[in-house]
Amino acid sequence: MKNQLAVMMLIAALVIAPWHKASADEPASDEPKVLILYHAEEVTQKEEVPILDMLVGHFSSDITIQSIEEAAAEYEKGDYTHVIYLGLGERQLTTEELFIVDQYDDINKMFIGNYFEYFTDSHDLSLRDFRTMDSITGDGMEIPLPEGKDMMLINGIEQMEVLFEGHAEDGNHPLIFKNGQLYYVAANSITGNLSDAIGESLFDFFDAEKSPPKKLIRLEDIHPRSDPVLVKQVGDYLAERNIPYAVTVIPVYTNPETGQNIHLAQSIELVDVLQEMQNNGASLIQHGYYHQYRADETGEGFEYWDVDHDRPIFQSNEDEVRLREDFASEEEYEEFVQNVGLPYEQTHIYKSIVDGVYEMTAEGLYPIAFEAPHYSMSQTGYEELSNYFTTYVGQIQISDRTYDGTFAPVYETESAGLHGMKLYPERLGYINPDNPDAVDEMMAEADYVSQFSSSYLAFFYHPYLGIETFEEVMDEFEKFDEYEWVDLKQMDHKTEVDGIVVETSGGDINVSRPMSVLVAQTTRDLWWVSIPIAIFIIIAIITLIQKLRKRKPENEFFQ
Repeated sequence: MKNQLAVMMLIAALVIAPWHKASADEPASDEPKVLILYHAEEVTQKEEVPILDMLVGHFSSDITIQSIEEAAAEYEKGDYTHVIYLGLGERQLTTEELFIVDQYDDINKMFIGNYFEYFTDSHDLSLRDFRTMDSITGDGMEIPLPEGKDMMLINGIEQMEVLFEGHAEDGNHPLIFKNGQLYYVAANSITGNLSDAIGESLFDFFDAEKSPPKKLIRLEDIHPRSDPVLVKQVGDYLAERNIPYAVTVIPVYTNPETGQNIHLAQSIELVDVLQEMQNNGASLIQHGYYHQYRADETGEGFEYWDVDHDRPIFQSNEDEVRLREDFASEEEYEEFVQNVGLPYEQTHIYKSIVDGVYEMTAEGLYPIAFEAPHYSMSQTGYEELSNYFTTYVGQIQISDRTYDGTFAPVYETESAGLHGMKLYPERLGYINPDNPDAVDEMMAEADYVSQFSSSYLAFFYHPYLGIETFEEVMDEFEKFDEYEWVDLKQMDHKTEVDGIVVETSGGDINVSRPMSVLVAQTTRDLWWVSIPIAIFIIIAIITLIQKLRKRKPENEFFQ
C-alpha cells in the first residue's frame, strides 16, 4: 500500500511540476516590455530621451533604454514586445546598428526621426523634403506649435494609415502614420507640444485603453508661517463641496534675515487646520524640508538644486563654492564630483526627507507623496528619492545640465528615470498674482490638455492669494464638471523612512512607527504632562525628606 501511494505521489509530482515551472516562467502581468533605442550626438538631443521615457511610462514600467552604440556593442536580442527607435543624430547608422532594430520581427516598432528609411522594415520609404509646421491635427485634436517644428516629407506612405498631420504653409502632410505593426513619426525632435501628439499615438501603438480626463487640485507651499485662516478658508470651501485635494507641506520656515527656523510644532493653529483638512479628505505631500538652500525665503528658494551656479547640491551652503574652473583638469573635477559632490547630495536629500517625515508624522500629518521645490532635482536625486517614496507629484527636471527645463506628460507615468516612482503630472500651472490674465491662461491650457486621453487637468494654488481668487478659478472649472476630481488617497502610495511607514489603500491611511520613534514623538507631544509630574515628584521627595527628619531622633534614642 505504501509503495502504491509513493508511486501515485511521484506521478502527481511529475504531472504538476511542468505547470509550476511554466507558471514561474510566465511574466507577472501582461505589461509590455519596451526597448527604447536612441541615437543622439548633442547634449540637448540626449535630453529628449527622458521625454520619450515619460511618454512610454504610462503604458509600461518595464522599460530598457540604450543608445544605439551601446546596443550594437552588446549585440543581444531581448524578449521585448515593443521597440522604439529615436533618431536625433545626423550621422547615418552603421550596418551593425541597423541590425539591432531589424532583428526584432513580428512586434510593434516605432521609428522616430532621422534615417528610419534605412531600416529593413522601411526600405520602400525615402525622404523627399522638409517643412516647418505650426500645428498638428488628428483624431479631432488641434495641437498648436507656437515655436514651430521641422517635419520630414516621406515618399512611399500613400497606402499607410495617417494618425496625425502637420500643417505647413503649403497644407497638411502626414506626420505620424502606421503600416500594420510599424509606426513612424516624421520629425527629428520631440520637444514641445509635439510630444503630446506622440503620447496620444502611443495608445494605438500599445493597444491601450483610453479614459476621460481627470482633475486634480494642489494647495501649495504651506509652511509654519502660513496664515491658518486663509488655508482653512480654501480647505473648507473644498470640503463643503466634497472635492478631494492635495496639500504640499514645508515642515520648516526659515527667516532669511535672522536665519531663525520655525517648525510645525511651533505653529499649533496651523497644525490643527492641516489635521482637519487631512481628516476631511486632503492628501498631504512633503514639499522639501526648508524649500530653500541659500539665503532665500522659504517657499521662494530652491532646496535640491544650487540655482546660483545651476548645478546639483554638491556642497554645504556655508562652504566655499568649488566650480569646474577651480580644478586643473576635467579629471580632477570629476573626482571631486564623485567623491565629494554626489555623496553630499545624497546625504542632503536623505536628511531633509527623514527630518521632514519625522516632524510631519509627529504632528499627526502623514505625507503620501513628494514634490521637489520648483520641480528641481538632479537625476541621481530622483533615484535617491525613490528609496523613500513611491509617488511624485508635479513635473520632472529632465537634465543635470540646467534646472531650466522640466517636463510632464499629460497623463500619469512610471518611467524608467523615476526608478519605480509614479508621477502624477501637473500641466496647467498656477495663479500668478502679477499676471492679470492668469486665470484665462490656465483655462486655455485646461482646454488644450482636456483633448488628450487619460489626461490630468492639474493645477496648484497658493492659499495666501485668498478665497475670492480661488472661487473664481473653481467657477471657471465648472465647464469640466463631467470629469472626476482625483482623490490621491484612493490610490496606492507608500512612504518609508527609517522605519516610519505611511501607506494608503482605498482611501485609508495606515501609519506604523518603530517603538523608539513612537515613544520619542509621544513624549514630545505630551510635554505638558511632564510639568505636573515633575511638581508631584518634587513634592513627594520633599515630603519623604521631612518624614525621615522627624524619625531621626527616635532612631538615635534606640541606638
